Amino acid sequence: MRIIRASEKNTHGNRSFQVNILYPGANLGNVDTGYLTVGRIDHASFRPPGLVPMHPHQDDEIFSYIRSGEMVHTDSTGHQEHLDSSYMMLMNAGTGISHEERAVSDVEMLQIFMRPSQNSLPPQVQFSEFENIYSEDVWRLVAGYDAKAPLKLRVQTNIYDIHLLKKSSVTFPDHKIQNTYLLYCFSGSFKIGDHTITKGDSVIVDENHTLEALSDSDLVLFEIRKDAVYSETGMFSGNRFH
Repeated sequence: MRIIRASEKNTHGNRSFQVNILYPGANLGNVDTGYLTVGRIDHASFRPPGLVPMHPHQDDEIFSYIRSGEMVHTDSTGHQEHLDSSYMMLMNAGTGISHEERAVSDVEMLQIFMRPSQNSLPPQVQFSEFENIYSEDVWRLVAGYDAKAPLKLRVQTNIYDIHLLKKSSVTFPDHKIQNTYLLYCFSGSFKIGDHTITKGDSVIVDENHTLEALSDSDLVLFEIRKDAVYSETGMFSGNRFH
């Protein structure tokens, strides 16, 4: 088990837009700044009248995981959508997509940069309306390569979330030996083994574990095939040391 504390992240931004960036591989001392299919995770706070102006992505799979607030997304494929904690988006940038974001109300979110299985795939933008904002004490598949995933990733990784109520416990979903896991604590705190994990911390682990909530907690779990094929050269998801 490897634990990456929130204090180890890179912080950038200003009052309107602040981001704490997790490069999981760099924090593990790896040559690659990502961890297998996960390039980087940005924990962002975005406030009106904040605007992230139009900018490009190429060979990134970008999942906008919003837990509070609302923002307007506009992109080069012609979409303009209001995103919030029940209406989320995945951009499969492929050969290229440009987009901008404008805060409507105070947003707290993860911008998750995944790595595609190969470069130069066709670009597309997906949206999904979730029935509930939270999935209490049950893992919910929100994005992935699984056929049941509401938002489709083009790499062998599934992303789950859960709202784990205080004193509740849970294990990883359908654990298989060929998988490894990156677990991100969006809010709250929980125990895994003898370790206490709090907001902004991450855990990388191969074995199945029991998670015990010390407070109401929002968790995001990356279920990654150890032998997944992926590109390390995405514009944002790629290895930044290359």
